[in-house]
Amino acid sequence: MANREKISAALRLHQEGNLLEAGEIYREVLASEPDNVDALNLMGVVMQAAGDLELAADLIGRAAELAPDYFGPFANLGNVYQAAGRLEEALDSFRRALELNPDSAETVNNMASLFNQLGRHQEALKASEAALGIFPEFPAARLNLGNALAALGKVDQAIACYRQTIEADPESGDGWFNLGNIYVDQEDWREAQAAFGKALALDPENPEKQYNLALSLLKCEEYGDAARYFREAIRNRPNYIDAQCNLASALQAQGQTAEAMQELRQALTAEPDSPDLHWNLALISLQHGDYEQGWREYEWRWKTPTFADFNRTFSVPQWAGEPLDRKTVLVTAEQGFGDGIQFARYVPMLGDRGASVILECRPQLTGLFETLEGVGSCIDLGSHAGPIDFYVPLMSLPHIFGTTLQTVPCQVPYLRVPEARNAHETVLEESEFKIGFAWAGSATRVDNHKRSCDVALFSQLFSLPGTRFFSLQVGEFSNQLDALDPGRAVYDLSDTLSDFADTAAVIGNLDVVVSVDTSVLHLAGALGVSAIGLLSRPTGFLWMDERRDSPWYPNTVLIRQSVSGDWTSVFDEAEQELRSRIVDFLDHGR
Repeated sequence: MANREKISAALRLHQEGNLLEAGEIYREVLASEPDNVDALNLMGVVMQAAGDLELAADLIGRAAELAPDYFGPFANLGNVYQAAGRLEEALDSFRRALELNPDSAETVNNMASLFNQLGRHQEALKASEAALGIFPEFPAARLNLGNALAALGKVDQAIACYRQTIEADPESGDGWFNLGNIYVDQEDWREAQAAFGKALALDPENPEKQYNLALSLLKCEEYGDAARYFREAIRNRPNYIDAQCNLASALQAQGQTAEAMQELRQALTAEPDSPDLHWNLALISLQHGDYEQGWREYEWRWKTPTFADFNRTFSVPQWAGEPLDRKTVLVTAEQGFGDGIQFARYVPMLGDRGASVILECRPQLTGLFETLEGVGSCIDLGSHAGPIDFYVPLMSLPHIFGTTLQTVPCQVPYLRVPEARNAHETVLEESEFKIGFAWAGSATRVDNHKRSCDVALFSQLFSLPGTRFFSLQVGEFSNQLDALDPGRAVYDLSDTLSDFADTAAVIGNLDVVVSVDTSVLHLAGALGVSAIGLLSRPTGFLWMDERRDSPWYPNTVLIRQSVSGDWTSVFDEAEQELRSRIVDFLDHGR
């Protein structure tokens, strides 16, 4: 059989997907005719499919040298270079191919894909439109057009483009997958979940599609299903760090903290320097009550993307436990208001070691933190501290002091009401059982919607006899109280609370505070005022799992959701707790 006939036979096998037999025939041809352009070109395509991109480039490149006016090798060489990440070489090859055959819709579309990969999305858009001009019913070109539109921020047009791709080819797994990704960018997790489900059904062993479906399920708080798909992704791609991190998060959300810790430790044996794995292990260890490991791992926060922008350095060393007698230490309150209030308890411990302490914090906390024992001065975030010997982030102190669950410094109060601050007269003059309440945390926190509740849920408490309620809610959520008609049982103090020192003055004159997981709950605990915490599921990591008490705040009772999102049982239990306290108040007085 002549070589031409052999190549024709091999090409038929190639087109049928029988690459092994086709490759054997191409090899046979090349053994007798090493410069056979067709055999070189097609053998290169086979080697690309086998994953040997270097050999593929050599074979097809040789074909292109031998036949510089032959379109096929240049088009195929562009594909190989693109797969190998040699993008500029791929661009040159596609351009040469299109000089030889400008009507090749497939090559024009490959050029569009390459432009998208290079970040040249306007050129990708034009190339995609050109490919569709040659072949209007070309799903791959419409897909690249959608990718370009998405990258250019034309979201609605991109979604329409992906849906047109799917309509033309309902089995376009990439169409469904890219549609899911654009919904992820819009944080429309339900639509993303539906699209990823379709993509995975068409490619059921693809770990990336399993991961993206799992992530959308996690965002929709469907933790059990999320964990299942994360496990599938890990099975198909061992050492899949993102999947391992998020599997641990899904387990943590279900209260399976021991299992989550085991998953992360196993992942760390393969990737011991992964900041994400260490950070997740920190949060889960702390929630599980393993404070020794948790606070150690918490120091990895500075290497994660979330904290990288907040990692500050000074001209002096970070304090790591050195002697402090006659030394000046700058303590930086690095995170949210609640975190600052909770961990301010460590500042007097520095003073006990002989340090002069400068405490840097956000302005809303300055007046309050000036009441801390051992604070020489309290300055606003970013202000010049003057000469210092050491600096230390506030939330590194539990690790440096070796805090375990048994050694939490839980003596309260450690914060006090500043002498110059007084509660509003309506609080001071009220003789009935006084209850402060807050229903929402800061909107800047990603999961704020989970920990916050509808203020209307408090209505069942407002009718409790012998009580007066004082709203401690400030900021954008405070006006939600206007939608209720609580009558004289409720006073809105939001206009009188300019900072946390004002809020402390009110809380210091209350009988109890009832609050979701927000800074108000922490402040009541730090002041030693009785508090009832209303906790969502999953909870913040420092509230731990299932406990009704807190090792940090001995005067606080925790009431938790039994089912994620269900506040009804929480408020029913809070009502019973308050009734008991009201009876005690009536029997014994304030």
